[in-house]
Amino acid sequence: MSDKDVCSRCIFFKPNIYYPYIGYCIIKKETRFYEEPAVCESFRPSSIDELKKALEAQGWLYCVNCRKVIHDVEELEKHVREHLVSTGIVIDEAVAEEAHSVD
Repeated sequence: MSDKDVCSRCIFFKPNIYYPYIGYCIIKKETRFYEEPAVCESFRPSSIDELKKALEAQGWLYCVNCRKVIHDVEELEKHVREHLVSTGIVIDEAVAEEAHSVD
């Protein structure tokens, strides 16, 4: 594995939409940090080909940097050059409980 083999670069990593520095590994079924070294045998780089397959299968991808949904290959190719693109996201339904109340 290289220095670039971190969880966020794995096809199985789903970033948290509100806290993108953490996410969920769908293989290990556990929370992982964005830059945590991917030491598992299931690590698979999130290549452009893998992302194209996922886009075709599910109809969307997510750009972590822009926080936008990607719907077509042209958009994907633009984002993937400089941004982290994920095949999914984790939505924390309890995040509202962490917000401060307003008087």
